[in-house]
Amino acid sequence: MTSCKIVMYHYVRPIKNSKYPGIKGLEIINFKKQIMFFREKFGFQDLNFLFNTSFLEHNPTPAILTFDDGLKDHFRYVYPILKDENIQGLFFPPAKPILENIVLDVHKIHFILSMESDKSKIVQDIFENILSYQKDYDLEDPENLWHKLAISSRFDTGEVIFIKRILQRELPIKVRTDITNELFKKYVTTNESEFSKELYLSLDEIDEMRENGMYFGSHGYSHQWLSYMSEENLNTELEKSVKFCERISPNAEKIMCYPYGDYNEFVLNKIKNFGFIGGLTTKTGDVELNDKNLFILNRYDTNDFP
Repeated sequence: MTSCKIVMYHYVRPIKNSKYPGIKGLEIINFKKQIMFFREKFGFQDLNFLFNTSFLEHNPTPAILTFDDGLKDHFRYVYPILKDENIQGLFFPPAKPILENIVLDVHKIHFILSMESDKSKIVQDIFENILSYQKDYDLEDPENLWHKLAISSRFDTGEVIFIKRILQRELPIKVRTDITNELFKKYVTTNESEFSKELYLSLDEIDEMRENGMYFGSHGYSHQWLSYMSEENLNTELEKSVKFCERISPNAEKIMCYPYGDYNEFVLNKIKNFGFIGGLTTKTGDVELNDKNLFILNRYDTNDFP
């Protein structure tokens, strides 16, 4: 059975001495070290290995590198290294921030968290906001939401998980968007447009990377939890995602990288109907390639390796 290790990256940048030293990402020097580690231990493969293989034995298990969120980091720091090392990266940008010059809520939350070391202050801000919205919305008591959501994960504390989940999906979209925007202005910046231009890839940068061998797939249009969307909204999300894919990667096979790693059977059937040939999850482990699991491919996080 053919197997491989798909590795997932997000922020790859100079962090320690930057404007945002609290952002959770990988220093460039450590990215270079991981490249050396993977080359020595596993070797590298590209997109064709995943989707045009006959699933024969392959030893050692090669690494395939994927990069989520369409970050400017990937053009400035990742792409030159991959190009020099003759490695194909698989990149998955969400379309909306690139086309509409906004900052996605998921990234607003990242930078809000990066700017305040005492996460209890952010939690308190959220509590106060929820209470202010309760008169107009049927919202649970913030203490109940805290006990339901503040459960630590592999990489985040309970406080951080609470902040992420409450602002990503648990509140009505209008409420969570308004609260996130208020916190972003308070902790990060009031100039969202300029921040977006600095944070995300441009279409010209995507074109250059693609022309030099990098692959671009889909990370949704607006980076939503797909399994939480109505069928109508999911159809719209996927229609816009396909249109963007066809714009940035004409004639290329379409792969979905599920935002937040979120999917269910309904989502899987939908993306198949929209012409995608596979999907990447955030479930950890080697990929044992066969024609039955191409839509639920495991990925390791960069933090799973030295």
